[in-house]
Amino acid sequence: MRPERSLRCLLLINTVLAVALTWTLFVTAGPLVGSAEAAGQYRSTRRAGPPAEAVTGVGNASARQRKEIIDRLGKVEQQLAAMSATLTSGKIGVRIVNTDEISIDYDRLADAVRSRSK
Repeated sequence: MRPERSLRCLLLINTVLAVALTWTLFVTAGPLVGSAEAAGQYRSTRRAGPPAEAVTGVGNASARQRKEIIDRLGKVEQQLAAMSATLTSGKIGVRIVNTDEISIDYDRLADAVRSRSK
């Protein structure tokens, strides 16, 4: 076979494959064609809370997370206020149940008090 003839055969095969590939891409709706839709994005507007679409969208996870964090911080603040009210009211009882485990070295305590008072 002459070099010109083999080159023409290769070019013909290449052209046929290119046409077949183009036909497959543009005419048939095979696995290469798909559809996807993005969720609507939450855009901040100086409102007190996020709009209804911010509670459900995939792209709005940060708004949901921020709302959950704020709610939990509110609960923690309420618990701290209750503990603070209990502590400042003076209605705290202390009960020691492990007196056997507590041992005080009175000599060492007396030495520490003397050294501090000097």
